[in-house]
Amino acid sequence: MKKVLLVELSVFERMTPLVSGYLQAYAMTDSVIRNAYRFERYTTVAKADRGDIIRDLVRSAADVYAFSCYVWNMGLVKAAVEAVRQARPQAHIILGGPQVMSQALRYLSENDERTVICNGEGEITFTQYLLALTESSPRFHEVNGLSFYRDRELVTTPKQPRISNLDEVPSPFLTGVFDSAYSIAILETNRGCPYHCGFCFWGAATNDRVHRFDEDRVREEIKWIAKNEILFLFIADANWGMLSRDVDISQHITDCANEHGAPNVVYFSAAKNKPQAVTKITGIFQDANLIASQPVSLQTLEPTSLDLISRSNIKLSAFAAIQEDLREKRISSYVELIWPLPGETLDSFKRGIGTLCENEAQTVIAYPHLLLNNTPIYHQAETMGILSRPAGGGAAEARVVIGTQEASEEEFVEGMYYFYAFHALHNTRSLRTVSRYLVKQSGMQYQAIFSAFSEFLRRQGEDDPVLSYMERSIREADYYDVNNYGLFIHTVLHEHRERFADHVRRFAQSQDWWDDSKARALFEIDLLNRPYMYSNTPMDVHPEGFQALELLDRGPRSYTVRVPSEYLTDLADAVPVQTVPADGTFMVDHKRLQYPFMPTQSRDHSGSYCHGMIEKVGNVMPFWLPASAHQSSGEKGLDVHVAI
Repeated sequence: MKKVLLVELSVFERMTPLVSGYLQAYAMTDSVIRNAYRFERYTTVAKADRGDIIRDLVRSAADVYAFSCYVWNMGLVKAAVEAVRQARPQAHIILGGPQVMSQALRYLSENDERTVICNGEGEITFTQYLLALTESSPRFHEVNGLSFYRDRELVTTPKQPRISNLDEVPSPFLTGVFDSAYSIAILETNRGCPYHCGFCFWGAATNDRVHRFDEDRVREEIKWIAKNEILFLFIADANWGMLSRDVDISQHITDCANEHGAPNVVYFSAAKNKPQAVTKITGIFQDANLIASQPVSLQTLEPTSLDLISRSNIKLSAFAAIQEDLREKRISSYVELIWPLPGETLDSFKRGIGTLCENEAQTVIAYPHLLLNNTPIYHQAETMGILSRPAGGGAAEARVVIGTQEASEEEFVEGMYYFYAFHALHNTRSLRTVSRYLVKQSGMQYQAIFSAFSEFLRRQGEDDPVLSYMERSIREADYYDVNNYGLFIHTVLHEHRERFADHVRRFAQSQDWWDDSKARALFEIDLLNRPYMYSNTPMDVHPEGFQALELLDRGPRSYTVRVPSEYLTDLADAVPVQTVPADGTFMVDHKRLQYPFMPTQSRDHSGSYCHGMIEKVGNVMPFWLPASAHQSSGEKGLDVHVAI
């Protein structure tokens, strides 16, 4: 029997190789293939040692190598393919995935007739490809969905029709393809996307149609995941919450988790224009402690940009109502933006973030714009003035956009500094009470506050760890890495917490509004309110005393403080306070859902953890609770200042 090696080089460790599972499960429905081939899978993270990966692949001595190709692993795949071809010149290689689809001229060589590309959905094309290889002279031209070279001529066969009945593809969970040796499961309940966003290939690849897997099958797969104690569940659908059944399936996930103790965490991409359904789903998961933050993918608020990328968003009034509903239910949320998109200027980017803050956005993340192969923007890059640069190191083949017709490279860089400053100040709530007061009472704009803070940080010395992190991230395009923004939070709230606290204090004191006595008093509230990512980060203490607040006591992870009555309304407006005590005495309890910092863990682990925590920052913000009568009476104020 010939050996087929299915290769997946992923972002996360111990994740179910769903693509390989589908390919194997479908191919094995054919009796000829069952008798002619045996299947093995090779999975590891793309960041693993390249030499080790290549040695493993060559030593596997497969007859057929099937690589899943994505932007994050294509650099590694190209090196692996070259090494395999040199070591095993008679082996057949098939490349599939969004990075190589319709890119034969880029990834195939006229001197290599044994390497082919699968264009589109893979199960049928891959099975027919394997059947063709059972013949002495494979007739690849009879297999739809392939690109390959013959006699130095590139051949691309007609497209393979999409699979409309997805249940023709056996479940790798339920048919024994997968075992239980995984920590992360990927679940697909449908395929397709009805949108044609210019930066994304998903909708363009699926022609609007969304095909569903049978609901009973999906429910059985969820049971399998739970029974096999797989801790993390990624729902791979493009728009979770778009279909009415998604709410019921979400409830089924929680039921299985309650019964079997797994999964512990659920991740999903929220439906773009179904916020009420997504809110309901998030509530279901939160009640079961599976998730505590609702994603809102807006990408941009600039109308010109939305037109250029063929995207529509929910109205701001609806967004604000949803944020208020989430706040009342104590459900965190985070907004996803992309910088820079065509049509977006530096001013509109800053203004959009300010508008989100005015409409109660809790956390806002501006992800880099990846120029992905085959997307509408990719095809219009020249006319849109797209300027890009490589990112991700040797394993990836990523290109991040660093300029458009509307935003120069210099403006892009300024926008990145602006976002890092915003990320550190707003997403950590380091100046929340003050900024809300200034915007509501003084007419100041949020973007003016964040711009001023960005300029302040850029004036720090070369040896400053916060500025150095920002400069290095922008210079090296480290923001491409999903953990980069989380590591920045790790920097400002843990590793260099005291230094960043000093930055915020000196920034505040340098602003004109510092002359406002109320702003100074509210700043003291922000000092106490800044969250901790880890349960063992030392608590903030500064030898100076408060001027407006009276700090009465400090526990292992809490403070007891008396807030003068004239500031209680502003406190309740900015900080979740269930009950305002008559005497204004609170215990500020920082013991929430944090894990301890573990120095033995990798920086990637810390970055991933902090990124997840900042997306649901409401879960680690302190509780402001009425102090007991005993605690609030008969005690003298302590002459200490709590630094942020």
